[in-house]
Amino acid sequence: MIKPDHLVIYLSGRCNLACPYCYASGVSKKTILRAALLAALDAFAAARPEEPKFTILGGEPLLCRDLVYAALDRIRELFGPGAPVHLFTNGLLLKKGEAARLLKRGVDLTVSLNSPSGGAEAAVKNIPLPLRGKIRAGVVATPAGAGGLVADILCLLKLGFGRLAWSPDITAAWDGAALARLRASSKALLLEYLGRLRSGRGLWELANGYEAIAAASGGIRPGPCRNMTLAPDGFFYPCDKMLSGPAAMIRPFRAGADGSGREKFFRLAAKSGVSSSQSMCPAAPWAAARFSRKGGPVPAGQAAAGKIAALWLKAAARAGLSSPVFKRLHGR
Repeated sequence: MIKPDHLVIYLSGRCNLACPYCYASGVSKKTILRAALLAALDAFAAARPEEPKFTILGGEPLLCRDLVYAALDRIRELFGPGAPVHLFTNGLLLKKGEAARLLKRGVDLTVSLNSPSGGAEAAVKNIPLPLRGKIRAGVVATPAGAGGLVADILCLLKLGFGRLAWSPDITAAWDGAALARLRASSKALLLEYLGRLRSGRGLWELANGYEAIAAASGGIRPGPCRNMTLAPDGFFYPCDKMLSGPAAMIRPFRAGADGSGREKFFRLAAKSGVSSSQSMCPAAPWAAARFSRKGGPVPAGQAAAGKIAALWLKAAARAGLSSPVFKRLHGR
């Protein structure tokens, strides 16, 4: 059994937006009890994970602001000031000065935006421009909007973000035309990135590219998934993409804080020909579909869309390692 070292915390499925691509839209709208949250963190600490890290998301976690800070306090108490903590937010509920306070407390912020080129000023109004270079911004490429990938990334750069990521929608079907748009758009984005590598100006950090960079440099390649998910019901599950499923469907897959019981999920995935990984995990669209309330098959074209995204990261990482600016951005 591979022991998990990354705890993904869902405080609630509640959100102030309704993004159509959100795989977490069916997560329970109940909010985790404070006592259950703290007990789960204690249990994760007792399992003694190696190099523990944490991600807090939802839903919109800032709808449960008191729990965000309660979790952060307990993580710092149990795991020390250096344990990585990553918070995903749509940015709309950030209070004035809150981004700076979170960064000061060692929180790695990601602002997840729905079509940035369609207007994102409201999501970043309380993030001062000097801080945006320290904050991640991510976009989801949908089949309908796949052709706008370059415009979205350039918009984020214009807004002042310097750590950027994109990924394909794992909830939708990708037909031939949509895949062609995504392929062309990712190629155009790669050419844009290569031009910036050559000039050494205006380069952005590949916020989700560290596994690809490690592989391109001959380092340790990503292995099987080492995530564990804490759900709003206070129990641990093997994969956050399964949380949209009805309680009766996901209950048999509850796991221990040390990862015990995760094998049942991975055996089921293997029967469907799916394996897990830490980067662009192919089990993600499978779990989102298999454990949805409809319980349907993986939407068509998912493997191809994931491969396009993975190839983009691989090519950008390989080219970037020849650039001093790139290596400095990525701490190499």
